Amino acid sequence: MKKVEDLEADKERVEAELKAQVSSKDKDLAAKDVEIAELKRRLHEQTDKNESLEIDLEAERVKAATAEEARQKAEEARDISTSALNVAQNNYSEAQGIVDTLVFEAKWMRGRGVVLMTNSILNASELDAAVATLIDASHAVGHRGGYLECAQHVEEALGQEFDVSQCSVTDQADAALARAKDCGAI
Repeated sequence: MKKVEDLEADKERVEAELKAQVSSKDKDLAAKDVEIAELKRRLHEQTDKNESLEIDLEAERVKAATAEEARQKAEEARDISTSALNVAQNNYSEAQGIVDTLVFEAKWMRGRGVVLMTNSILNASELDAAVATLIDASHAVGHRGGYLECAQHVEEALGQEFDVSQCSVTDQADAALARAKDCGAI
């Protein structure tokens, strides 16, 4: 009897497990039915959306054709702009090269050029000779001026005129001035 009761208990336990499994399967099927209904709804939405997208695609094709035409025009304009920019850059580079050269030469002139030119002028042997000739001439002219002034005072004091045409001082002054003119100092 115990075996029968055990068998009965096993049978009830197995039936309860089967009922639980069937109930679980029913719930799974109900969930699957809901899932299938949702998928059908989505399929209809996607079909509607697909039709809408086909219309949008056709509109985009028209836009793409228009955009391609605009892109080609923009590319042509960019090519023209690039060409103009290249010319402007070349002109700028040439001008910058000229400016850089002028700036360098101006710096050189300020830093070294003026000094070198001044030194070459001041240290020129022709200048030395011309300055020496001018100094000699100025001394001779100064002596002659002093002699003539002295002669004038004597003439006033004595009331007698001196003949200065034969004076060696005036001859020396005339010769010194002639030398200065010959060497280009005057």
